[in-house]
Amino acid sequence: MSRVAIKPVLQLVRLPNVFTAAADGLAGWLIVGGALDDLRGWLPIAGASMSLYAAGMALNDWFDLEVDRAERPGRPLPSGAVPIGLAAAIGWGGLALGLALASLAGPALVVAGLLAAAIVFYDAWAKQMWLGPWAMGACRGLNMLMGVVAARRPESPAAWAGAFAFGLFVAGVTWISRSEAFGGGARNLKIGLWVQRAAVALLGVVVLAIADPLDCAASFLGVFVLAAVAFKVFAAGTRALRSPSPERVQKAVKTGVLSLVWLDVALVAAACGPLPALAVAAFWPPAFLLARRLYAT
Repeated sequence: MSRVAIKPVLQLVRLPNVFTAAADGLAGWLIVGGALDDLRGWLPIAGASMSLYAAGMALNDWFDLEVDRAERPGRPLPSGAVPIGLAAAIGWGGLALGLALASLAGPALVVAGLLAAAIVFYDAWAKQMWLGPWAMGACRGLNMLMGVVAARRPESPAAWAGAFAFGLFVAGVTWISRSEAFGGGARNLKIGLWVQRAAVALLGVVVLAIADPLDCAASFLGVFVLAAVAFKVFAAGTRALRSPSPERVQKAVKTGVLSLVWLDVALVAAACGPLPALAVAAFWPPAFLLARRLYAT
């Protein structure tokens, strides 16, 4: 592949967001007691998360090709910058690779299979329906659950609640993005903001539930990070609601997506302390820096 062709491919898979997906899997692993130094345990999950996310983005544009030719001709596929066959290979091949990586983590393969099915369901059918945001949220919740199940501690109610809250948050982000893509501006923005608020409230409960009562510093760090994320996300959403220009809506969506790493950090900080939280936060710099050069929505 020539150097000129690399950037459109990276745009196709939304490379900045791929790193946020990896953070979810690691967070799920850590909050149920998985060890950070057990690389053979969590690295396959992080890799599976990244591969499945990239595959989902490629298939999203592959299924949307005819619509994008009419409405978004500058995107990699309708513009011809990425061959259609290559996009299909990245999409379907990425799903297969993600499942193969998840199989290295034993029981996580079952969750990865459900995630792959949810990705195809969203890309091919659900995104045009009212189910769309909830299907997208389910994908993100399952992504975190891969880490939980890989640690072989799926009985943790707090972990399941955290995964549900993550899914709810992403559903809110998706509702906001639909205000631009599908019309219904103010209504979809309001739905998205309220769903995001509900998700953050639930995450607050989870942070307090998983925090070590004897480690006040870790509890404070988790609550502080969550509060900071909530302020930034809600501010971007409110600005978009007051003046719903495409630029402000895209900013609200981008802020929500890039904030996912910090929501992971909040959970891990409360449950495990600052060092594991720092490991999760390491996925944010590449996501942020790449998002300055590649679109993430």
